[in-house]
Amino acid sequence: MEQTQWWRGNLPAETNGLIGRESEVRRLLKLLADTPLTTVTGAGGVGKSRIAVRAARERQEHHPDGTWLVELSGERNGDLLAHTVAAVLGLPERSARSQTGMLVEFLAGRRLLLILDACEHLLPACRDLVAEILAAAPGVRIIATSHRPLGLPREALLPVEPFEAPAVPARWAEGTAPEGSGAEGASRSAGTERLEQEGDPPERPGDPGEPEENDALRLFLDRARDVVPGLETTPAGRAAAARICRRLDGVPLAVELAAGCLGSLPVERLADHLDDHFEVLHGRAPVPRPRIVRAAIGWSHELCAPEERLLWARLSVFAGSFDAAAAEWVCGDEHLDDVPGLLASLAERFLLVRVPGGYRQPATVREYGRERLALLGEEARLARRHHYHYLDLARRAEADWYGPEQEEWAARLAFSMTDLRLSLDPASPTSVELAGTLWILWFCLGRLNEGRYHMTRAIEAAPVTDPGLPRLLWADGCVAIARGELELGRRRAEAALSAALDWGDYAAAGHAQLRLASSSLCSGALEDVEPRVELVREYFRRADAATVSEPLALVTAAMAVTWRGEFDRAVSVLKEVQRLCDARGERWARACGDYVLSIAQLGLGRVAEAAEAARQSLDVKWRLRDATGVALAVDQLAVIAAVEGDGRRTARLQGAGVRLWATFGLKGFGSEGMSEPRTVAERTARQLLGDETYDAVFAEGYEADPDAAVAYALH
Repeated sequence: MEQTQWWRGNLPAETNGLIGRESEVRRLLKLLADTPLTTVTGAGGVGKSRIAVRAARERQEHHPDGTWLVELSGERNGDLLAHTVAAVLGLPERSARSQTGMLVEFLAGRRLLLILDACEHLLPACRDLVAEILAAAPGVRIIATSHRPLGLPREALLPVEPFEAPAVPARWAEGTAPEGSGAEGASRSAGTERLEQEGDPPERPGDPGEPEENDALRLFLDRARDVVPGLETTPAGRAAAARICRRLDGVPLAVELAAGCLGSLPVERLADHLDDHFEVLHGRAPVPRPRIVRAAIGWSHELCAPEERLLWARLSVFAGSFDAAAAEWVCGDEHLDDVPGLLASLAERFLLVRVPGGYRQPATVREYGRERLALLGEEARLARRHHYHYLDLARRAEADWYGPEQEEWAARLAFSMTDLRLSLDPASPTSVELAGTLWILWFCLGRLNEGRYHMTRAIEAAPVTDPGLPRLLWADGCVAIARGELELGRRRAEAALSAALDWGDYAAAGHAQLRLASSSLCSGALEDVEPRVELVREYFRRADAATVSEPLALVTAAMAVTWRGEFDRAVSVLKEVQRLCDARGERWARACGDYVLSIAQLGLGRVAEAAEAARQSLDVKWRLRDATGVALAVDQLAVIAAVEGDGRRTARLQGAGVRLWATFGLKGFGSEGMSEPRTVAERTARQLLGDETYDAVFAEGYEADPDAAVAYALH
């Protein structure tokens, strides 16, 4: 079993060290201890996010429900803010209530720390959501980062300024120029250029402006060594580095960008080049601080090769994180034939941030690139390529979902979510097909409410002649039924079935008929389920469609016969589910079937077989982060333990189950009849142990974290 504490937080690992900012981190830690909301304010590029993440990491032990980072720089729709936060927290969307209401209720009893990073462009939405959270959730602490305060009554502020610019000691300025400067040095490889001469005397600790004393200079030298490994420093080299830091007014992002240019020029020439660039822009007058980062970005742009500049501009079409394959698909052509190499080069210059799985452009770098893209006249073309790339991604996810790569696709869709949202805008030519094709994300991966939001907008904008409309209608019906909106789901499925048959789209007809079977199951019309499932399979045969919905249809039929007490028939149907899924290496639908199989086997008195099926379901649901499936399987294993007469295991698993339902913000699942076995199991365990012992063992299970609870249940 994969032992990852994905439910405890998502703070990123530091890819390079935090230089300086010790006092800001200490002040933020004190504010977090005293107030529920702290907004870290300052201009772009001063390091607000790094300070917030470092403080959050140091506070982890104070927040048993996790420390969570919600990156908002690429999000453009304030209506989806609650969905974005809920997705980061892993909160399943299984209710027709508003997402904000669900999120606030989920947080009400929590002790967690939430970072809302880059709020400035979504300020009203952030202000409203934070106000609701603070009113209902006294155990939650929030760090916001923004150019401006949120403007809430209980908001503490931590202004962040650039680093103090370094002075240049006289002995640095008078030092001998580094070997290789001038014409001879210009001919040397930039990668071998050093900031030091051998034989220079060592520096005396404590001298003003030394790396140990000035954070801007320390940052420059640290990042410079990332660009030129083994880099050494001398007084003359540090004097030039100090000039650069002073010219950039100590703004951390600008200093990092300057260090990233050492791959192109040695430090003294770099300082001269920067002086020339700023004098062209502003003469000899000081550059206003708000323009420092933009000027530094423009300077970095000048020093890039033409191919790097072109890729930089084209990458600005991405709103969030992207991988090399996406960059190549969207941005590559005959002018850019080595996109992976160019990505690495831009990352070495700190113009891209490496993230797990790919890259992300810093917001200020992306904005500059977007302006360059407009000047190139490529905005519309790149936007189309972007939209069609994410449609292709969704198509491949749907096709491959009926196979062995479900964990990989779940992670990939989550990684791409910011850009998927961008492509789901109703103005996009791909929105109708994309919204329906992502039913895997909405239904299988639990983003029901966000799916309804996007699909409703797409349905309202779609012409009746759009060939993607049948898929969109049945997908919306699927999500509506899962949210408990049975009548809406039935109407959507009927409309989808009618349109699909008119189009001769038998695959869509099969999916629509499956949603009607699900509606019958949920409404108690059990006698209608099997005939509908037979139609589902017939339509799929006519379409020659290989889809995960075929085994899912059989699971639906098996649930109906199980609820009627026909356990032998249910086992027979579910063995067919296993055969279909195993032939393709599929696990999600099989895990759904294994849960029902456990119930049926237990109904037949086959306790060992029931336990094995429940454990198999739990293992897969845990790997796929299906919180509802995990909680249901643990509950089923507790029932099995009661049947086996193991009171202690029953009590411990029931405590763990209650903790899991609470941890993931779930209210329970199913009808009153489905909850009856849990009640009977508790009664049995209390009779075996006595109330006092039952309560004590139940508490042990409840206090175990989800990792430990699932490991125990699988044992």
